[in-house]
Amino acid sequence: MVRWLLIALSALTVSHLPACADRLSDLPPAAEFQGSILRVRHTLAPHRSFSEVIAFVGAPPERCVPVSQQSQICVWALSKLDPGWRPLASALDTGDRLNLVCEFPGSQGPRAEASCSARAQRSNRTYYRNRILTVMERRQLKRKTADWRTESSGSEAQELVDSATTAFELSTLVGDAPDQCTDSYSETHCVWKTDARTYGHGTLAVSIGADFRKKVRLSCSLPVSGAPRDQNSCVVHIGN
Repeated sequence: MVRWLLIALSALTVSHLPACADRLSDLPPAAEFQGSILRVRHTLAPHRSFSEVIAFVGAPPERCVPVSQQSQICVWALSKLDPGWRPLASALDTGDRLNLVCEFPGSQGPRAEASCSARAQRSNRTYYRNRILTVMERRQLKRKTADWRTESSGSEAQELVDSATTAFELSTLVGDAPDQCTDSYSETHCVWKTDARTYGHGTLAVSIGADFRKKVRLSCSLPVSGAPRDQNSCVVHIGN
């Protein structure tokens, strides 16, 4: 179901997103995932090179991490003091601090059209917490919240992780560039560390039934060619 929604939304333009959900945070995570790419694509359309994105943001990236033989992923942490924050915040209809994530070719050429996304610098756990409470109220049960993390939301969250098959998609899911990547003969092993200040923290925590107060790590093995990863090549676990 999640994969179908992502495919359907990818055909939309920014103007086709529901008028009643101008705030991407009002959308389910699967729809918000695609919306964060669509709206940033429109905003950054004139800025295709690495230097042009730096000029747009008004600062160099916080870090850039090679994720394949052909590309690297960079992240900018934007506040209201950064020139690039206002147009991005306006496009996303948010007042949050933002992480801008972009994938650039190693050749220093222009990036692909839909190669940037922006996420709030806070966990999306509120969506899952509200959904868990709604399910409990509807069924009039008095079970612990943790009991419902895998039963009502865990499969949705796991589908989101499974649907992210490239380094850029995984970085968009998390809302940050990898903390580190190391190469082997045919694979690149990348790690994303998340906490309450990372957008995808809620999705990752729910996917394994972890307490929202815990830091959660995503570890993935990706082909060095940049091709989509194998289905079972990512692991989510508690820890920094």
